[in-house]
Amino acid sequence: MKSIFNERYRQLVGWMIAERKFKKVTQLELADKLGYPNSTYISKIEQFERRMDILEFVNICESIGINPHDGLSILLKGN
Repeated sequence: MKSIFNERYRQLVGWMIAERKFKKVTQLELADKLGYPNSTYISKIEQFERRMDILEFVNICESIGINPHDGLSILLKGN
């Protein structure tokens, strides 16, 4: 099964989206912080069309201003 369909992965991305919105960071602002030309990259991750790797996850968290450890704890709760 692809990880983008995994419930724990979806919870992780859902957490990331909620935190981004709570911090009032738009997809475009996040893409700019990450050095991407537009928000398509972020949109595809948030819509489960593209899987992010661990380094992308850490970079996204840091760009939003959230602790990646908090997100990883979501994955660890499932074990």
